[in-house]
Order: sequence, then structure tokens, then C-alpha cells
Amino acid sequence: MKYLNYILLCLFLLFTSNTFALEQKYHESVLPVIAAFKAEDKTAIAAHIRYPLKRQYPLPDIKNEAEFINRFDEVFDDELVTVIGSSNINTDWDKVGWRGIMLNNGVMWVDTDGKIIGINSHTAKEQAFAKHLIKQDKQSLHSSINTFEEPMLDWKTANYHIRVDDLGDRNYRYVVWGIDKKPSDKPDMVLLNGDITFEGTGGNHHYTFKNERYSYILHVTVIGCDTSPPGWLEVYKDDEQLLKELVISAK
Repeated sequence: MKYLNYILLCLFLLFTSNTFALEQKYHESVLPVIAAFKAEDKTAIAAHIRYPLKRQYPLPDIKNEAEFINRFDEVFDDELVTVIGSSNINTDWDKVGWRGIMLNNGVMWVDTDGKIIGINSHTAKEQAFAKHLIKQDKQSLHSSINTFEEPMLDWKTANYHIRVDDLGDRNYRYVVWGIDKKPSDKPDMVLLNGDITFEGTGGNHHYTFKNERYSYILHVTVIGCDTSPPGWLEVYKDDEQLLKELVISAK
């Protein structure tokens, strides 16, 4: 999944020139996580997840411990389990501001309570599942927009149904319907050539689409607090904000 690979590359370039040591006060939060992976104890690992655990669209989020254990092999392969279980608390983990504590430049994120809040990698099994879901997704869309390489998001706000797709080579497309319309209906507007901007090291980012004097900006929350929405839409005419709507539903 291209944009996650891009995130990890940026993090690698940003942090490999520095040496970090996790503060002692956070060791008690991280060490039990490492121990659970070292023991390969799925039940113990499940207890260290903050739910729902977000996965990249079109993959569904993981809602609870039972679902996590059932989908464990999608999220973690043997290699990643070994990386986490053999990680060094002093050299492989670091506290990054309000976003939390990261492993190996962002492969996994844990909050200060020792709960896993983000996993920025995808196993071969999860990628195969995503391809199956993308095929189903294309079949549900209007014929004018059912060709793309990868879906990036599918949102609903109070008034709009919005999706962003990668047409290939990070050429992003913005599609919007009124909230009462179906994906199989012809969209109300389609914009091409969107830009993506990453905000710091946590994975949060936004897409920007232009239509003459109008700008449509979709802010995506990857790492946030318990009350953070999945994202929000802003619309500007020149520098004047015309609209801001929070996402109330995200696939």
C-alpha cells in the first residue's frame, strides 16, 4: 500500500541519522508489549490493543479482542512478531510528542498507557484480502469511476459521501455525492490531480484538490486521541473557508 510505504521511507530518512533512548518512565508501558510478542501470546497481545484498531481502507477496522485474535495473522506475520519481540527498549523505541511511542521509526505505535494504537505495515495475507475487497468495491461504483489502482478513503459527513482513489503513481482523484445518493449513482463532482501532504511522523496527512478558485482539503487522522474523528473536510474559496464538516462514518 503505497502511501504507507512512503510514510515509512520518510520516517527512515528523518530518524536514521539520530540515536534515541526511550525515557525510563515509559519502560513500564512498553516492556509488557515486547514480552507479549516475545511469548507469541495472541491473547496477551490482544489485551494491549486500543480498539478499534485502524486498518487502511478498504480493510475494515478491528473492533475488539475476539476479532483481533481471529484476524491476528492478517496483521502480524512471523517476521513482524519477531521484530517486535526482539526489540531493544533502549535503542528501538522513542517517545514522539503527543503521538505516542514508536518502534523502529514508526512500524508500530504505542500510547503512554501501553496500548497499541497503530501498525504501519501490511502482511502478504492482508494485502491479498485488500485486493479482494478492492475488486468488490469497483463493482459497486458508477461506471465512470470504477477504474483506479487503489482506494484511499471512503467517508461520509453530514451532507456528503466522499471518496479518494489513487489512479496510479500517486495521481489522486476526489469523488463526491450528496449524502442521499448511492455509490452506483453518477457522482456530483470529480476532481483529479490531488496532492497529499504528510504532517509529522504519526501518519496524519491531508489531500488537497483544486477547482479554479476552490480548494477541497481532506484531513485524515491516523494517530489521534479517543475523541478524534477519522477526519474532516474543508472547502475554501481563495482564502475564505466556506465549509468544514467532520467525518461521521469511515470505511
